[in-house]
Amino acid sequence: MKALTIAENAGRIWRVLEETYTITSTQMMKRLELDDVAMFAAIGWLAREKKIFCCENRGECYISNKRPLDFFSFG
Repeated sequence: MKALTIAENAGRIWRVLEETYTITSTQMMKRLELDDVAMFAAIGWLAREKKIFCCENRGECYISNKRPLDFFSFG
């Protein structure tokens, strides 16, 4: 698989969130075939732009492009 830039991976993550609204980090890594470094770098990019929200539930990180009540923003 071709190595993509952080921005390209951020775009891929954003497109998945447009379809699914909320997804776990594990599901996202599997769906996009990303390792944890590539995925969390892209999430950091989106967080810096204040485009995503996260929450932790039962040890799993959930990410969303909409802000549910129990999610937090990085900015």
